[in-house]
Amino acid sequence: MAGRDELAKIAYEMQLYREEAQVLQQQLENLQLNYASVELAIQTLENVAKLSKGDQMLLPVGSGAYIKSKVENNEVALVDVGAGVVVEKPIPDAVKFLKSRMNEMDSMREKLQKNFVEVSNRMKSLEESANKLMEKLKSAQTPKDKDVHQEYR
Repeated sequence: MAGRDELAKIAYEMQLYREEAQVLQQQLENLQLNYASVELAIQTLENVAKLSKGDQMLLPVGSGAYIKSKVENNEVALVDVGAGVVVEKPIPDAVKFLKSRMNEMDSMREKLQKNFVEVSNRMKSLEESANKLMEKLKSAQTPKDKDVHQEYR
């Protein structure tokens, strides 16, 4: 009976690790979306800096949508620096700030991927333990237990 309790414990731990892996996967996906958004912002700022006052452009607003606009000022940008605080920065400084944000996201992605691999390895180890335990339980069955088990097949 102790073997079955051990299997139940392993199954419970596996479920916890599965849930943790799903959370890590979702965080990685969200991070990738944010990363792409920052890349687009940098590209847009760099393109705006090349334009002249009065030039017309298509300004991306996200999700593949654009608005027609005229360049009134191609020297400064408004940047969210966190906690909903938006500051005006010269475009080169805004690009530099956004690139540093991308570097932070790269570090975060590496940590999340490392955690995901660790969780996956723990799950694999638990699966191996469960398989060994099931084999042990199977071989420990008495002939009578095996006959009863076969009747239900």
